[in-house]
Amino acid sequence: MPCSTSKSRQIKIAAATCAAIALLVSPGPASAHAFGVRYDLPLPMWFYLGGAGAAVALSFVVMAAFVRETGRPPEERRFDLSQMPGISLLAHSATVNIARAIMVGLLLLVVATGLLGSEDPFHNFAPVFVWVIWWVGLAFISALVGDLWSLTNPWRTLFDLADRAAGGSLSLNRRYPDWLSRWPAVIAFFLFAWGELISTAGENPQLLGWLVIWYSVYIWVGMTVFGPNVWLKNADAFTVVFSLIGRFAPTGGRDGRWWLRAPSVGLLDTRPVTLSTMVFTVFLLSTVTFDGVLETPAWKATLTWIAESQTLRASLIALQQSGIDLLVLIKTIALLVIPAGFLAVFLFFCSLTAVAGGRRDVLTVARWFILSIIPIAIAYHLSHYISYLMIAGQQIIPVASDPFGWGWDLFGSREYKIDISVVNARMVWFVAVTAIVAGHVFSLYVAHVTAFRVFATRRAALLSQLPMMLLMVGYTMVSLWILSQPIVA
Repeated sequence: MPCSTSKSRQIKIAAATCAAIALLVSPGPASAHAFGVRYDLPLPMWFYLGGAGAAVALSFVVMAAFVRETGRPPEERRFDLSQMPGISLLAHSATVNIARAIMVGLLLLVVATGLLGSEDPFHNFAPVFVWVIWWVGLAFISALVGDLWSLTNPWRTLFDLADRAAGGSLSLNRRYPDWLSRWPAVIAFFLFAWGELISTAGENPQLLGWLVIWYSVYIWVGMTVFGPNVWLKNADAFTVVFSLIGRFAPTGGRDGRWWLRAPSVGLLDTRPVTLSTMVFTVFLLSTVTFDGVLETPAWKATLTWIAESQTLRASLIALQQSGIDLLVLIKTIALLVIPAGFLAVFLFFCSLTAVAGGRRDVLTVARWFILSIIPIAIAYHLSHYISYLMIAGQQIIPVASDPFGWGWDLFGSREYKIDISVVNARMVWFVAVTAIVAGHVFSLYVAHVTAFRVFATRRAALLSQLPMMLLMVGYTMVSLWILSQPIVA
């Protein structure tokens, strides 16, 4: 009898486990980035996929015929904007200091509203600002005008003020270990991506406030031990993210000067990046793709297979009995597997590139070419989040008037209602097609110019780019297919 009861209990648990996963794969409300309505394409899907791939392939042919690495390097062909009326004012130290003060104020407001404000994430300033305006919006701005985060980083501003008050003795300036490289930033970015894409913790304003405090402590301790420059460059995930994205921008600045340049030339390097930077860049691209994969039929099919697998059933039961959230576990594994898969594919094509160009050091070749995927990451970020920014971003209007959710109406906008008509599925689809194709063309350009710096002859450089062109064409088509699923499926 006890045996029968135990068996019955196991059957019930198994049924509940499978039901929980089955519920996740069944049709439900549209995600934050989808519309919940179908858009019927005027042409078959294969036409868009094939056309986009053909456009990228054609751009390779054009570059092979006309682009040469001769004369001044592309990154040095720029126009100084610093002396133009209005531009000099933007680059003035007073303007920069005002921007820094605003960012410090926003950081403090995020912490205060998170800890003390409403528990409703839609009526609290912290979640709306962090996830929509800062993370999504600042990435777009960085791609357009350059790395503003490094210029206005509030943690750096507060540290500099404290250091000045301490007479310049706040930092111990210990030597940063070479072996550590940017691995702290890689780990920090993975945890951030997990919090954004998998955990529901970020939806809790109070917990988000504490997360900001904990991350601030992490940044401050590192700056105190190693100094702000080296720590932020290697350990702050957001300094690394926005600096990489900002290198694509058609404008750039340094030492009070601001110049205009061709988009993406800032990604051209004179030496290969570190291994940790390569892994970080792969994570940057694959995490956005991961979010898109979660909205595809392939992901739902994977969950269905897991739910129905007799082999995994015993393990699922044991995990559920121990209190583990199965969906969170599955997504976490996927968040590790997908970047690993991206890296494996990239290294495979880099090995073909190395062989075609007459080199054997595959890892070095990969470290040379990894920055060429940054334009793709930017294009995917734009395509995936444009509707999210334009619709959810409007929520900043009411919460700016009532940041704590206490019933304030500071600017008279507390009753503002989100207008979902500002964007539709048709617009998002054509923005996605345009952005993805353009991003891959820019990536091909960066890879093309880089090849001239890596390989000894023009012939070797051009041959080396054939595998890279195949990779870009393939990922163009895969990206569009993933992006199309919540729009046209």
